[in-house]
Amino acid sequence: MRALAVASYGKVDALRVIDVPLVAPGPGQIRVRVHTSAVNPADGKVVTGAVKMLHGRQFPLVPGYDFSGVVESLGPGAFGVGKGDEVFGCLAYGGKTKVGAFAEYVITTPEQVGTKPAGVDHSTAAAAATVGLTALQALRDKGRVQKGTRVLVIGASGGVGTLAIGIAKRLGAVVTGVCSAHAVNLVKDLGADRVIDRRQHDPLAGDVLYDVIFDAAAAHSYAECRHALSPKGVYVTTLPSLALAVGLVMSVFAAKRCAFVMVASKRADLEALAGYLAHGLKVPIDSTVPARDVAKGIKRMDKGAMRGRIVVDVLTGL
Repeated sequence: MRALAVASYGKVDALRVIDVPLVAPGPGQIRVRVHTSAVNPADGKVVTGAVKMLHGRQFPLVPGYDFSGVVESLGPGAFGVGKGDEVFGCLAYGGKTKVGAFAEYVITTPEQVGTKPAGVDHSTAAAAATVGLTALQALRDKGRVQKGTRVLVIGASGGVGTLAIGIAKRLGAVVTGVCSAHAVNLVKDLGADRVIDRRQHDPLAGDVLYDVIFDAAAAHSYAECRHALSPKGVYVTTLPSLALAVGLVMSVFAAKRCAFVMVASKRADLEALAGYLAHGLKVPIDSTVPARDVAKGIKRMDKGAMRGRIVVDVLTGL
């Protein structure tokens, strides 16, 4: 099969379209023909070797996590999906992922895919997978968001943040989004009840207390945010760091919690996300690049120039 790969850790410009072996699905596995993928911050870090723990360390290395496509074959004992089903999901972030989604086919399991809604295109489904799961698991599981919960989303115009706005609203929250001036209208359109331009106002200043501060951009620490939390509030971040470790220790004997979300691909959560998508959850898409030009998409993401997700056309782009 065709895939985008690097021969060794290095610059993203070294990504090339090559032929790699087409693997048959093993027991309990399925093979999905990928139509679209999406660019994530992990892609560039894996290719350069800056963060190696998120991907299998074998070469040629094929990056990519998000996918939407069609089930092409099933291994022995694979149940819950059928050949020809349209599905979406994200591959696991870790050493077990040997071949990523910037390839014609991916190997996964029925428990790690959701049913793509008929009225949602492959681009939207792929773009929603990692960021939607991250937002859902951060807000619902770590933040325990429910009706009336006051949520502050920092990085509301980023990949995770844009989905967090809509998901928080669907969980019943009152949402304040934090972004730069150029994205204020975008965040309003996504459903935020209030928007703060971070360059004009300190989102953590003032008398407003939040039940959940979801730092989707990993821009602040628990120590910086705790004064803006309600008495039993929780700070949730997406990035492991020394500051997070300090925050976790600080919160051990405190009523205000500190939490970290590491996205997990779960069928039940993907189906919940599919339901949101089918009923209008917005997934802003900045642009689409053919798979052979993923390096351009990674560079655009690194510059922070995008407004929404960068979709990767795999079906016709390799």
